[in-house]
Amino acid sequence: MSTSPLVPVKSPPYADVMDDASTSLPGFVTEEILEGSYGALNNTERTTVSAETGTSSEDNDPNDGYLLPFNQTVAVLIPLYLLIFLAALDSTILSTLLTDIASSLNAMPYISWIATSYLFSTSIVQPLGKLSDIFGRKTSLLVCIFVFTIGCLQCATAGSVGGFVSGRFLSGFGAGLNSLSSIITSDLIPLRDRGVYQGLGNIFFCLGSAVGGTCGGWISQNWGWRAAFWCQVPIGVLSFVVIVVYFNLPILPHEVGNENVTMSEKFKKVDIGGISLIAFNLLVLITMTSTSFDNVLFYWGLFALLVIGVYALYKVEDRHSFAIIPVELMKNRSVLGSSLANWFGSMYAFILTYYIPVYFTTVLDIPSEGVGLRLIPNIFATSLSSILSGYYMKWSGKYLRFSIIINAIGMHGIVLLLFLTRSGETPNIFEQYTLSLLPMIAYVSMLTVTLLSLIAAVPFEFQSSVTSIQYAFRSIGSTLGTSFSSYLFTKSLSHYLTSKLTSNRPADVTDEMLQTIIHAASHDATYIRSKDAPSWATKLMIESYNISVSYTFVLALVTSVLGLLAICAIKENKLHTSVKR
Repeated sequence: MSTSPLVPVKSPPYADVMDDASTSLPGFVTEEILEGSYGALNNTERTTVSAETGTSSEDNDPNDGYLLPFNQTVAVLIPLYLLIFLAALDSTILSTLLTDIASSLNAMPYISWIATSYLFSTSIVQPLGKLSDIFGRKTSLLVCIFVFTIGCLQCATAGSVGGFVSGRFLSGFGAGLNSLSSIITSDLIPLRDRGVYQGLGNIFFCLGSAVGGTCGGWISQNWGWRAAFWCQVPIGVLSFVVIVVYFNLPILPHEVGNENVTMSEKFKKVDIGGISLIAFNLLVLITMTSTSFDNVLFYWGLFALLVIGVYALYKVEDRHSFAIIPVELMKNRSVLGSSLANWFGSMYAFILTYYIPVYFTTVLDIPSEGVGLRLIPNIFATSLSSILSGYYMKWSGKYLRFSIIINAIGMHGIVLLLFLTRSGETPNIFEQYTLSLLPMIAYVSMLTVTLLSLIAAVPFEFQSSVTSIQYAFRSIGSTLGTSFSSYLFTKSLSHYLTSKLTSNRPADVTDEMLQTIIHAASHDATYIRSKDAPSWATKLMIESYNISVSYTFVLALVTSVLGLLAICAIKENKLHTSVKR
């Protein structure tokens, strides 16, 4: 029997970007098979279906649904994963060097500037993946690598705190490698298989994070802290050369970057207003959440600026034809739900990342190397979680019910964490190694699932935008989680130290002596068990730390509940087996 020719089914531009329609009826072009695909299809055509056989173009793909043949796909993904490793390494390498750097540069009073400058830079870069549609994926990668390498060089040669802070700001552009790598992977891989490759990328990210945190201190101890940044410079240069010579991708239909478009025309399409307002709002937000203000009016003034800035961003993005954050996307319940899940999930993940070690060192008196050992299961479990989540979606083609269940388990993991770490309890050795296992497994799984739910919910030409949105919400969530939990911890610690020590002090302890003890205990965690601390106060100080850490875990529980509710707002969309969706 002869087969009839393929009949293209037309649809208006931007069809159903506001709706999440889904169906599993075979042989029909559904609302979710959106426009903007590769190959012979143009932006006004959808997936084609044979009138007699009901066979779609996804079934006739010479590369089994992938953009490139398998060997070429691997050749592209390997350097991408190495860039993810490099970006993750740089993001954590400072954690063990901060005190040494600040002391060397006589900058202890300005130590927060070093972390904040990097945080601000990474937060700005994350939403800019849309620019890769204008200037091309390869060019965008090269710009990020170049600026990152210059930043590392600036840090290695800095002679003042100002020079080092500016270097960290520039090296923060390395965070763009994460979002760009994710965007390029989505260009290459069909949604049905996308989660597996996202899991592989997460493994490289976890390895980079682990290596950065551990090797940074080792390098500093043997060769000085500058060597930790010097060693990244040749890696950046080598990465730049490899991308220039070996990294080649076809131009996608929705990209502006072709030979007929001049550089000046490309720059005219850049959303300068949106980028500027994103930077402004992030600067105000970071200032509000990382600075303690005695003047309440000044704080509310910053809040008013933030409200004005967000409204201005909305108006600018609503009118720009190449908006960094298209407003219509945020009206899609799947996009909004996935974005908020990343926001709240990153909040609780970073709270646990920072304050479980505080609990170990202050309450349980575990040395730093012991803390590191207790966190090793997280590295393996989270990597496995991401991979298995990807394989589940590849096998089933579904993600919503799975994500709700796994995140509910993560929420209950935080409840268990609160129970095990409450005042007066001491977790056994097994519990210490698994305290944060369930919530972190849920978090990494959520990252993998929500990325696919975002991409599946919008037309293909918005793929880079929603990927950038996910990374932006993750970045903001981690910032807010760290800032809010720090504020809660320090305020509650000050309160309980003052309350407990005041009500239980011996008669011979004067007010001046008491204030000295409280100040020392609140500013130096090692003091509470040192020989300088009075014996009558040791148990009380440990209890104060225990209660204060528990408050941060309560905040983590609240944000995990909000994240679960956000996931429930997502709608199930088809995970296509071909990039020609």
